[in-house]
Order: sequence, then C-alpha cells, then structure tokens
Amino acid sequence: MVMNQHQLLMDLVRELDSHPDCRVHEIIAGDFGHLVAVETARMGIASWALHRPVPAHELPLPPAGGSAKQLVQNLLSEDPREATIGLACLNSMLPVPPARELQNIKAQNLLLRYGRGKKVAVIGHFPFVATIRHQFKQFWVLERSPRAGDRRAEEAPQILPAADAVAISATTLANGTLAEILALCPKSAVKIMLGPSTPLAASLFSYGIQALAGSIVEDRELVKQSILAGLPFKQLHGIRYVVWENFGGD
Repeated sequence: MVMNQHQLLMDLVRELDSHPDCRVHEIIAGDFGHLVAVETARMGIASWALHRPVPAHELPLPPAGGSAKQLVQNLLSEDPREATIGLACLNSMLPVPPARELQNIKAQNLLLRYGRGKKVAVIGHFPFVATIRHQFKQFWVLERSPRAGDRRAEEAPQILPAADAVAISATTLANGTLAEILALCPKSAVKIMLGPSTPLAASLFSYGIQALAGSIVEDRELVKQSILAGLPFKQLHGIRYVVWENFGGD
C-alpha cells in the first residue's frame, strides 16, 4: 500500500461513518500539561503533538456543545494542536474492541515480546526506554527534540530500514509524519503504535501496523483531575492499558 498521510487520516475518520453523532460534553486541558481529553459518548485522550508544553490560553480549545463528528475533522488539520484535539475526540467515539481481543498489558512489555535480542527502533522518547534498552541487539530512539542517547528524527531513513521491530508514537498521526515513517519500515518488521493518543482503529491494521497499544478511560473524573493537574500519561489514574493485535493486515 502506498503511504499517504491524508488518506490514512481520512480512513480513521470514516471509521465513524456507521456510528451516530453525539454532542461534545467537555474538552479538558491543563495549563502547561501533557494531555487533552474530550468527552462525548466516552472520554478519549491524546498527547499534545508539540515540542514543548504550552499554557492553556495558547491551545485552540473549541467550546463544548457542538457535533463530535465535526470536531473529529480537526484530525485533518495541518495545525498539530487542532489535530491533537481531533484525535482525542476520535478516541472518545471509536467503539471499544471486543474484550476477548484485548490484552491488558503495557506497550513496553509488548515491545519486549517481539523485539528482545533484535534491532529495535522507537519513534518518540517514552519513559520506559532507559529501563529496557539493554534487552535488544541494537536500540535506537528517534526524537524531534532528542535527549542524551537519542538520535535525531531526521536520521530515520538510515535507521528504520534496518529495524526488526518499530514502536511508533501515536502523536505521528497529529504531527503529519506517520505515513513517511511507515514507508521507511521493512515490510517484515513488527510495527507497534503506542501512547495515550493511540486509536483502537481497525483501519490502521491495513497500513501494516500489527499492534495498537493504547488505553481506555474507566474513571472519567479521575482522568479529568489528573489532566487538569498537568500530570503526564505515566502518572494518569483512571485508565486501563490495552493492546489490540492483528497480524493479518495487508
């Protein structure tokens, strides 16, 4: 499949075509926080696709009360702030996959399952990278704002074609880079999308992603208070980590 970011995002939006629209009840973001939550039929969260935390007044938070399907269209915006809000709204509307298809494990455990002793690349500096990097034959962290030991995102064309497994931050949906990243990955590589923004969306399997490691909000009030307090995802209360796998994609 030819990788095209706009088409990929349109396929995500179309997953809602057969589901009824609903009202946006609330949009929540903390000052200088990490996450945004949108409450519609359920609550969905996403991590801001930005290089740095920003004050709430710089975020284009629309008023509540409008159409959820209309807000999901923000995912198609070239402004990563608007696209992040659209992604959180999408996550609030997608139906939860059947319980029998979900595993209650964290993304790092999934990465160890498929990458231990192999060449592994991670797109985005996740908190767990320091504790598991010694488990792999080779390990690269590609980051737009690299920290010590990270590689610059621009090095992806040299690194990704050699990887046996690639873990991709779901913020790549909002910052416009996912299709480019997938095009660089070997067809044989295991590709995992992870992070709070990860949609449990079947259309992503058709683009060669085999596992979606995301979360489901179980206690909306706890999540709301955590986000307003500016807590990062790893400190968030009221969520359940889930993994949805499908190795039969195109």
